[in-house]
Formats: sequence, structure tokens, C-alpha cells
Amino acid sequence: MTAMDTLAQLFAAGHIIQPGAPLATPGQRLVESRALAILGRPELDAARDRIAALFGADRNAKLADQHALIAQSVAEHVVHGALIAASETPRTPRFVWTIALAREWLGQLLPGSRIGQDNPDNVYRFASVDPAFAYRISGCFPGPEPRDFSICALPAQVGEGIAADVRGIITRDSLDVDAEGRFEIDVDASASDGRRNHLCIAGARVLMVRDTLADWGVELPSYLRIDPIDAAGDPVVAEDDFDPAAVAARAAELATGIAEFFLDRVQHGMCEVAPLNTVPPPVSSAGRGGLVTQSATLGYYRLGDGEAWVLDIDPMGARYLGVQICDMWMLSYDYSLRTSCFNHRQALADADGRYRLVVSAADPGVHNWLDGGGHPVGTILLRWQGIPAGADFAGAVTTRVVRLADLPRALPPETRFLDAAGRAAQRAERLAAYRRRLTGDNPQQNP
Repeated sequence: MTAMDTLAQLFAAGHIIQPGAPLATPGQRLVESRALAILGRPELDAARDRIAALFGADRNAKLADQHALIAQSVAEHVVHGALIAASETPRTPRFVWTIALAREWLGQLLPGSRIGQDNPDNVYRFASVDPAFAYRISGCFPGPEPRDFSICALPAQVGEGIAADVRGIITRDSLDVDAEGRFEIDVDASASDGRRNHLCIAGARVLMVRDTLADWGVELPSYLRIDPIDAAGDPVVAEDDFDPAAVAARAAELATGIAEFFLDRVQHGMCEVAPLNTVPPPVSSAGRGGLVTQSATLGYYRLGDGEAWVLDIDPMGARYLGVQICDMWMLSYDYSLRTSCFNHRQALADADGRYRLVVSAADPGVHNWLDGGGHPVGTILLRWQGIPAGADFAGAVTTRVVRLADLPRALPPETRFLDAAGRAAQRAERLAAYRRRLTGDNPQQNP
């Protein structure tokens, strides 16, 4: 039996909606339906007004062409707040995919829900838990595994006063998986004490899952299910206590608080600290409350007409390197359609093993173009995961601003340039690879 056969069995049992599409679960559809049903309530209208006022009063609102970006960020913060609030049923927990692009699937249209300088390579899922209960996570890697996988136990929702503040974590390295890609994880408040496939949730309320996909055209996120269990390990059937009025109030509170947190603590407190058009050496994300297995750095840029920003990046032997640009309101640009991010599998390395990426408002004609949709202002984030011991962070990234006309002389001779047809092909390939998150289709398994 293969992992795909396992998924077919899960589908037949009603545990997933579409065979091979691990994110398309009945729980996902239920929470999305509940979130959509409250988006028109007055509590959410009030939250939109508060976030719009917050962003509108910010110093970055004075930059050119920010109105549409602000409006988009306001809308997506509210959708994310609604999805999270609708999922906060720890007696009947469900892993819910959010912090993602808009999508039409499962018979409904879900607007975007991006927040917090989201990583386009990550599939983010959340489930609410209660340390007074015990749970079992059943999972399966349905094909080639993600480049990185982790489940973190957090004391609150991301952005609810914390970036992450990890209380417990299980990673792929601490997870036993059978030959078919299946695994189970016991979840409760007892200390792990070296136990594998166990996650301690003492002091936690939220489980946050990251599937990091490097090769979008091959890797798939994991299938996950979480069930409450009794002392004997048997499933517990509990009443779903969803309350639309309470959820609407909670969604408004979350959306507003998350917008305030990321604007102050991350946008101003991290992205805009180093001088303009520079990027400091990376530091451990754990020291900033983020993923404990990651090191990262952030910056912001502002380019004049005819200028390009060239980044020279050392992968430092990391298992994963991701680079992305975002707007000034904590949203990724549409990475399904534009090359607004690259990881080590998507970008082309030069002969010395380093990556040179170019940020510019106009297409510079290079393969490694970070495309912000014509906006010359934004933020940049670089993430390394699985860095070998002894790596030299000091030379990890350097930057310089050059004229677009001088770009061919500023880049190595082996730089790959694209004409209009080449760019169109790159975008089409990217979109097809991204859509596998929704469909689960794997070209290697379905030639």
C-alpha cells in the first residue's frame, strides 16, 4: 500500500474531501463557512474601520500608492481573524489553513487571509487546544515530504501579543514515520521527557503547523487530523459549542490586535530598524519569538525611478533558504502569479554558490527578479532553516542599489536573463506549481 492509497482510504472514510488534497478537509470547509457567515456582521465592520484608521495614521501611509495596499491588508486581517475565531473550539479541534491567498475551492470563494509578513513557502495551519484535555494527531505525508515540518504549541494566537513564544515543538527530526508516511502524535500537558511523537501543551492554547514547501511542483503539505481522546486513548465525542455572536466579537478583537502587534513589533520594530536599502546579518528567530529552528533577517527598501536593489546571499549550507518581499502593511505580494519570493530551489545560484536577487519596480529581465507588482517600496525577509554549525553569519547577505541600465555589469556573467516569453513561462509554471496546494495533484505520481 502506498501513501496515496492511504489517502484514498481516508477519503472513503469521510476524513478528507478530495483524495490527494490534504488541506481539503471537512473541518476546513466547516470553519471557512462559519467565517464567511460572520464577515458581514457589524463587529467585523467596526474592526475594518479601526484597522483602516490605524494604518491610515501610520507614517508609511504618506508614501505614494498605498491606498489599495492598505485596503487589501485591512480586509485580509479581518478574514484571518474570522477563520481563527471560528476555529477556537478546543473540545472539537480542527486544523485550519489560513494566512494564505484567496481561493475558490470546496464550493465557496474564500478571500485572502494573509498577515504578518507571511512566508509564501509555508502552509500555515492552526488548531485550538486545552491543556486539560488530551489529543491525538493522525498524520500522513502523501508524497515527497515538505522541506521542513513542525508543530509548535503556543500560549496564544500568533499576533495576540506574541510572534510565537513556543512552549513545545515537534519537528520532522523528532517524529517517527512509518514506511507509508503515516504517523501519530500524542498531545497532552505531560512533559515529553525524551518521548518521540509526543507534544507537551502545558501552558498552551494553540497548535501552529508549518509545512515548508521548497519544490512547489513536487512537495505537498501533510495530511493532519486531531481528535480529543480519553485516558484509555479512545476518541471522545464532544458537543461543538460554536456561537456566531461570540465568534464575531472574538474575530474583531483578534483582527485589530494582530494588525496593531505586527505593525508595531515587526514592521516598525524589526523591518525598519536597519538603514534604508540595507539588510543586517541574520539572527536566531527564536530570540524574536519565532520558529526555533530558523535564523532570519529583515529590512526595507525604497527605490527611485530606474533603480534596482541587488541582494547577494550566502545559503550557508542551510537545508532551506527563502527570500521574499512584502508591502508596508505586512502582506506578501501575490506569489502565485508573481516572482515576489524565491527559495533555494526556485532561484538560480551563481558559480560561487551564492544567489543574486534583484528588486525593482520594472522588470529587469533577470530570472531572479523579486516582483512587487510595480511598487518601488516594501520590506524584505530572508529565512534560513537547518544551518550547519559554525556558519559565518557576518557575510550572509550584502546589498547595493544600482541603475537598471547598469544591471548587466553588476551581475555575474552567468546570470540568466528572460525575455517576455520567458517571463510568461516562468509565471505559468509557478502558478501551476502553487495550485497543487489546493488540488494535491503530483505530476510524478500522475504522469
